Amino acid sequence: MSDSVQKNQKGFTLVELLITLAVILIVVASLTSTFVFQLKTYNTQQQITGMLQNARAGMDVMSGEIMMTGYGVTSTALSTWLNWAGVTFGNDPIVIEDGTGALGSDIIHVAGCFDGAATTLATDASSGDTTIDVGDGSKFNTTTKSNICINGIERAVVTGVSGDTLTIDTDPGTSGNQGLEASYDVSAITVDICVVKIISYSIVQETGASGNTVYTLKRNENLGAGRQPLAENIIDMQVTQVPSTGKIKGVEINPLMAQTEKPDPDYDQNNGYRTYRLRSIVTPPNLDVD
Repeated sequence: MSDSVQKNQKGFTLVELLITLAVILIVVASLTSTFVFQLKTYNTQQQITGMLQNARAGMDVMSGEIMMTGYGVTSTALSTWLNWAGVTFGNDPIVIEDGTGALGSDIIHVAGCFDGAATTLATDASSGDTTIDVGDGSKFNTTTKSNICINGIERAVVTGVSGDTLTIDTDPGTSGNQGLEASYDVSAITVDICVVKIISYSIVQETGASGNTVYTLKRNENLGAGRQPLAENIIDMQVTQVPSTGKIKGVEINPLMAQTEKPDPDYDQNNGYRTYRLRSIVTPPNLDVD
């Protein structure tokens, strides 16, 4: 009985095993190919998403600060007032340098009170005063934080800082310190004091850790800390004034061009790098304010 059962038991033949193995290999190869394709598609989409985010973030910050250009800045003798950043201002609080940096990218410098009030007037001040008391004198100096705007309308240059007392000059183009034009009663109103900054935007070409070329849009507040990264993989920025001649009413950024962090071997343009271009026209409302 047992001998008969054993004789009737059958296993897989070698041909059946080979066919089964071939089918399994085909299925695995198909699944692997699908996985690799999906992974490549995912990585490409991640690269494109990162590129779009970098370009939009950089443009948003620049556009927002350029929109505030001119606020708190005098409209005359700008080269005398704005003199600490190595930039020569003409008739406008905007300077555009053409064709320098990576790929001939432009550089733009803008001046204004970008951060709101730094402090407030601590005691009353009268017309003609050349000193004022503020809530925090550490916010000011006689170089990079010397241009101030009082109450949103009166400009002055800080020529001395002693604790919370500032010595000011409302007309640095003439000899001696000129005093305040207006009087301020701090019991009646809050008198804000803001600091004018000069902010510079440029594209910097550097060598990455793996020896590759890296392009970064950088922002410099010209306070001694140097250029700080704002957006990565921004390869070009072209800036023109609006209108093209005469007093500047605004600026056009066209393009702000970003590229993917890594090349796509299946993309046959721009050495495999995908690119994205943004255009923006910014018209600051404070450019004509005296």
